[in-house]
Amino acid sequence: MGPLQLWLLLLLLSSDVLAQEEGPENGSPSCSKEATRFKHLRKYVYTYEAETASGVSGTADSRTGSKMNCKVELEVPQLCSFILKTSQCTLREVFGTDAEGKAMLKKSKNSDDFASAMSQHELKFNMQDGTKVQLYPEKHESVNILNIKRGIISALLVPMETEDKTKIVPMDTVYGKCDTEVEVRTRKGSIATDISMNRNLKTCDNFNPVREHVSPIALIKGLDSPLSTLIKSTQYCQYSIDTKRRHVSEVVCSEKHLFLPSSYKNRYGIMTQVTQTLKLEDTPKSNSRTFDEAALEKRGLSLENSNAKSSKFGDSVLKTLEELQKLSSSQNNQQRPRLFYRFVSGLRSLHNDTLGSLVPKMIETSSSITIQALTQCGTLECYSAILQILRSGHVSPLVADIVTYTLGLVPSPCPKRLREILNMAQHLRSRASFYALSHTVNGFYRERNIITEEVKDVAKFMESLLGNECSGDNELAYLTLRAIGNMGSVLEEAHPSLKSAVRTCIQSEAATLSVQKSAIQALRKMTLTEEDRAVLLTIFQEADAPVEKRLAAYLMIMKNPSQSDLVKIVKTVSKDKNEQVKSFVSSHITNILDSEEIGIEFLKNKLQEAFKGFQIPTARDFKKFSRNYQISKNVSLPGNNSFSARVEGNLLFEPNNAVPKETMLKTTLQVYGFSPMDIFEIGLDGKNFEPTLEALFGQQGFFPDSTSKALYWIDGRVPEQVSKMLFDYFGYSRKNVQEQELMTGLTRNLEKLIKEVGNKDFPEARAYLQILGEELGYMKLNDFKLLGNMLLKTIKTLLSIPEKIVQAISKGTEADLFVHYMFMDNEFELPTGAGFQLQVALSGIMTPGAKAGMKMHQKHMHAELIAKPSVGIEFISHVGINIPVFARSGVQMNSIIYHESGFEAHIGMKDRQLKFSIPAPKTPTKLFSISNTLHLVSPTKTEVIPPLIENRESWTSCKPLFTGLNYCTKVEYSNSSTTEAAPYYPLTGET
Repeated sequence: MGPLQLWLLLLLLSSDVLAQEEGPENGSPSCSKEATRFKHLRKYVYTYEAETASGVSGTADSRTGSKMNCKVELEVPQLCSFILKTSQCTLREVFGTDAEGKAMLKKSKNSDDFASAMSQHELKFNMQDGTKVQLYPEKHESVNILNIKRGIISALLVPMETEDKTKIVPMDTVYGKCDTEVEVRTRKGSIATDISMNRNLKTCDNFNPVREHVSPIALIKGLDSPLSTLIKSTQYCQYSIDTKRRHVSEVVCSEKHLFLPSSYKNRYGIMTQVTQTLKLEDTPKSNSRTFDEAALEKRGLSLENSNAKSSKFGDSVLKTLEELQKLSSSQNNQQRPRLFYRFVSGLRSLHNDTLGSLVPKMIETSSSITIQALTQCGTLECYSAILQILRSGHVSPLVADIVTYTLGLVPSPCPKRLREILNMAQHLRSRASFYALSHTVNGFYRERNIITEEVKDVAKFMESLLGNECSGDNELAYLTLRAIGNMGSVLEEAHPSLKSAVRTCIQSEAATLSVQKSAIQALRKMTLTEEDRAVLLTIFQEADAPVEKRLAAYLMIMKNPSQSDLVKIVKTVSKDKNEQVKSFVSSHITNILDSEEIGIEFLKNKLQEAFKGFQIPTARDFKKFSRNYQISKNVSLPGNNSFSARVEGNLLFEPNNAVPKETMLKTTLQVYGFSPMDIFEIGLDGKNFEPTLEALFGQQGFFPDSTSKALYWIDGRVPEQVSKMLFDYFGYSRKNVQEQELMTGLTRNLEKLIKEVGNKDFPEARAYLQILGEELGYMKLNDFKLLGNMLLKTIKTLLSIPEKIVQAISKGTEADLFVHYMFMDNEFELPTGAGFQLQVALSGIMTPGAKAGMKMHQKHMHAELIAKPSVGIEFISHVGINIPVFARSGVQMNSIIYHESGFEAHIGMKDRQLKFSIPAPKTPTKLFSISNTLHLVSPTKTEVIPPLIENRESWTSCKPLFTGLNYCTKVEYSNSSTTEAAPYYPLTGET
């Protein structure tokens, strides 16, 4: 082979290799060498720094923040395809400033955990034209770590240069798609060596506030969008480009967030700054060509919200609570709102396990403050902690029920909250917990429309409670079936076999009548199959079955009857010997046929077809026989639209019984083109009313006998006309009433009533309420008996109070009675370039209360009274950086209005003379105080930004730091008439 042939062969081989390296299978189909600054089969090794600083621009050099350092490897196995690896990371925190005003850093206690999390997974991504990015993270990569890696990638993005010196380029960033001003500052030949990019972050499509957890009972909340417009946010990046290979050799990005309401000239004030720096160290070759992203989930470059909680800050949260508790002895209640806000903020950051283990210690420290804070915390972890306290057994069952039911009504339930309320229902099987569970399941399914493991577990739990043919605890079975009926459609989809258990209860001979009837009504939201209809028809056709059970089955069938169902009903009722059933069904069918309600025509036609050859029975006397009542009204609207409203009532009697067994009242709204909607429904059913009614209203009952005694007592004490009118109204003759002392007679009547009712069966009754198809719960007549017992216990307790008061006074008593309430709570997050979260909060806390005490010296007939009420109202503005799980910092402005008053009184008896004296206060009392201070916030402490000038002579040079607010003025009025100078923060570092 000659030299020419050899050269040709080498040329062909090299071109084939290049084709393999640069072909579509080795990179993005649209990628080329000109579309990327990073060459394939190389590694780019950078040192990376991201530093945050929060403070007040134009004041002292005090700052707080964090700084992270990492080694970053950018491996390029294929054109435009990258693998990002981070290692050797450290995390440090600012703990002060040196003499030159530079921040002093120390290693964070979470640094090792942070380094481990950053190096655990690599991140694959594609990048085209330096502007479009697609990520392929590992499955178990946490969102907060992925966000930090997003920040590194975003900082490396710089578009390929053109001949234009300045242009606007839409780019993918951590803030979403941003219109970026790209400027070529210097060139070397045709290659740009210095490029700058400038962004107004307000124009980025993902720079939107993400609402954080806020207090569910706050009056002022949900102001996230208006408040986010008060943040001025910009980013400026400068890139140094290698002149030969055109890769990025150095990057410096500076991002600033200024809180405009506390700024001066839109330049000075509360500010947070994030700085990113990347410096290239080496570009070694790489032989790896593997880039397999097929099995990984595709994600964008925009930051995702991270709800990661920390397990590191439990000690600091407990320390804050201890400081709150100590305020009583220090009498420094002016700090109370600020500490309570810090306590609640700390609770919101804690992991569930950490908070759960902390609850016993917090309750031991101060149960009152802990419960107030957990109620206003708003996170799922706090809800779990509340339920944990309720399950401890140290809380009254009534209080536990009230709190659990309230949590069930909180909107937007998530799987974790559903799991917690399920655990509560399993632990405390009460009406409140079961209905809270049903409300949570319905709310969860309405919002997400998915069946999760938690929903399936609810269905299985409900099924397990029904047991073997509902033959267990009748009251528990009844409650379970009511709860199933409330969420039937969801549970049917989650666990279809549950309906079979409900049908078993319907047919069970071991179950009570109330359980069987509730089992029928449990089908109200489920889909009725042919098997269900067959069971219900069988029950309706049982002539010996109780009236209310037969009619419950009938009403369930009539929700959506088939033609064959109606034919069987007509045949049954035409031959039925039970007049109660016949009367109710005939009145119900007659009302349907006479109704002009919208959308009922189809049912009316089916009924008319079913009654061919049969006569509709006539409804009987409404005073003795069961009936259905309906009133409907059609309303026409403009545009050929209309709606109808229907009020429906049921009245069910038993044979030989003048008192109704069951009553129901329901209103329904039907809009043309939509399904009918039940607005509300109330119902009452019960038994054994007659003996009690006889004892109350019979001829010798409590009320007639008591009335006669009362009439005799008033006779002669009121005008003759009034007395005669009362006797005539009650139907009594003055000759028939007996003279007797009124109170003695009433007491004897009451004792007689209690004895008669006690010897008879106590009436059983249940009343329920449904709104918009969802049952809120039911009450039993027995509940009032329990409430009566509680009332009697309360009366006995009150009777013993005077004795206890005397004992307490003689020993001396002193207590703090303070309420902590966040009436305003707004908190949200915005993305930052480093992948951290910018937290912004505006809150208002009110802490009214008093310190009261009393002591009596019986020997010397001497008493001391102490009362010191105070109230603090504080507004807190917070701007800072949160690195979820690992660190947080920020600057906080606290504006407080505080009032305090108090007196001590001494009362004594000496030589038969009463002496009363109020001694002069021993310590200054702040009658009225207004102050505004700035604080630096870190995970472990909150410290005041130190003033630069404190002497009064400097007041003349005072300048307004904030628009409309002369910040260097602080006035306090006290009982000693003193006015204190406040810190002065000049606009610059000059004094």
